[in-house]
Amino acid sequence: MEAFALNARVNEFLLDHLTPEDLTLSDGRGGMTVARMLSHMGASRGGWLLEMAPGFAASTLALTGGADPWAWHTTDRTLIRAMLRAGDEAAIQAVQAHTASGTPFADPHGAGTFHTRPALFLTYMTVHDAGHRGQIVTLLRHAGASPERLDNLEDAWTIWRHPLSLPQETA
Repeated sequence: MEAFALNARVNEFLLDHLTPEDLTLSDGRGGMTVARMLSHMGASRGGWLLEMAPGFAASTLALTGGADPWAWHTTDRTLIRAMLRAGDEAAIQAVQAHTASGTPFADPHGAGTFHTRPALFLTYMTVHDAGHRGQIVTLLRHAGASPERLDNLEDAWTIWRHPLSLPQETA
């Protein structure tokens, strides 16, 4: 659970360091914009939960207005942040509940929804987010972000390397 909490802090760090212009960047070849990637990162938690633990998807569905989480996106940084936070909390609650009860996640489509070890869902989402964060930094680099700005984004690694030395989040 701690690694997933650190993943959330890295996502927050990235959001804090993006400009409104950054959110519009894309590869120009049909790829997602930065805003769409960030939206997808947050909403995908609700999309998976809707499939495998629907009782935990309500908070993300509330943010999509009841629409399919897989199709939801926004350019509003505040809504993206809210979706990431809601999805993270829902994912943790679902994993804790299913782990405590010994009940596997549902797998209605045979997609392999982490039914043998629910905690792997959190690992999956961490890796998923890291991939998209890498895409975002690459888009920034290709758009001409300065070396100093890119170096500043590298400070996100401090969250992983020295988590106990950072101020803890307050609720």
